[in-house]
Amino acid sequence: MRKITKGAAYALVLAFVALSVAFTSCSKSGSGGKKDADSLQVKTFIDQAMKQYYYWADQMPSSVEKKGKSVENYFNALLVKKDRWSWMMNGQSYNSMETGISTSYGFHIAQPIDYFGDYDVYIRYVDKNSPLAKAGITRGCQLTKINGTDVETLIRNDHFYDEIYKTSNKFTFKKPSGDVVELNLNQSSFQSNSVALAKVFTAADCDKLSKGAKVGYILYTSFSSSMKNEIVSALQQMKSDGITDLILDLRYNGGGDLDLCADIASLLAPASADGKVFVTLEHNLANRKEDHSYNIKRSANSFDLGRLFIITGDGTASASESMINCLRPYMDVQTVGLQTHGKPNGMYVFLYPQKVAEKDIEYAFLPICFYCVNSEGKADYDNGIAPTNKRYDDLYHDFSGEEDLIKACLLYIASGKYPGLPEKAMTKSWSRVPGIIHLDDGFKGAYVKKH
Repeated sequence: MRKITKGAAYALVLAFVALSVAFTSCSKSGSGGKKDADSLQVKTFIDQAMKQYYYWADQMPSSVEKKGKSVENYFNALLVKKDRWSWMMNGQSYNSMETGISTSYGFHIAQPIDYFGDYDVYIRYVDKNSPLAKAGITRGCQLTKINGTDVETLIRNDHFYDEIYKTSNKFTFKKPSGDVVELNLNQSSFQSNSVALAKVFTAADCDKLSKGAKVGYILYTSFSSSMKNEIVSALQQMKSDGITDLILDLRYNGGGDLDLCADIASLLAPASADGKVFVTLEHNLANRKEDHSYNIKRSANSFDLGRLFIITGDGTASASESMINCLRPYMDVQTVGLQTHGKPNGMYVFLYPQKVAEKDIEYAFLPICFYCVNSEGKADYDNGIAPTNKRYDDLYHDFSGEEDLIKACLLYIASGKYPGLPEKAMTKSWSRVPGIIHLDDGFKGAYVKKH
């Protein structure tokens, strides 16, 4: 991370996934039991950082009472109404995010309600080193019971989260094959991965592809600087394999480090873009001296592709959206899936206290400090980036040539046309119930609950 003022702020450009959950400690904290005098010092620190770097510093409330408010409530009181992105977390959550070490079962689950109208709960993907992965659970598996009680009953009675958060559980899954398995699992600590899957599709996976076609596919879940070697190695292997097209799956990628985003863009951008601006960080009017750009710097490892396919979802945010917005002036970027989250800006991370090792910090504050504009000066997607081809997350198939969004990309590569939407799955559909289940973690170790 890059220091911007005597160690006060670190340039970690993060995305906040509004519908994300992880099985770790709470990311938003209150005063943490601090005495009022101690919390006043924290609030003064927040004031100083916000008045200089907050993008809407000139619109902040002129006076917010410090006494009687938790640190979190005070921070939130400073935010302008239009700001739905700034946030904070405690030191433990910050360090967990930075190291990529999480304690959980490895769940990423959702319900295919939109389009399919199905309220059953399915696995989106599992973390590679997690208890679920070791037990052979994959995308497409349906979670049917927890500790012997039907998931539908738990959701209707508002007990689903109470059960699934337990550190030990008996889970019942129905696999795509129809096989039913019961697993007694404990949450455990493991090293997360940012590249969940990397493979090459050929005519053997999609018979419409030409015989010599090699389509690279990478499921990339976080622009994590600590895991940079994963994405770089995956792309280098794709280049070595001689791929003819690339599908970058960012449907679950909430963003991350902009330095890394620019490095990846330099590997993907065409030769005509070499040396040109990838993204410019535009700060508030009083802080324009901090404006700076990241340029595209191609290397011997860069690709020579004429186009790029990016799979998107409502969790695609921040650096992931910058990848789309900032490469489009230079190449054909086809987006397949759902409209993105809508986060055209970024945050600096302010750590408190300052003069301690990062492992000992108490808080990390992440206010919006700049907008990420492309070489044409555009960052007009506060409400998200509309897909080139709108499709819905196919939770019934693993990441293969049969999964609808991947299949759509492969068929376009083969024919120049996107296929129609798939038939709606003939599964049990519930009548609508309160509390849609969404359990995911855009950043390993930090999380926000949204019910």
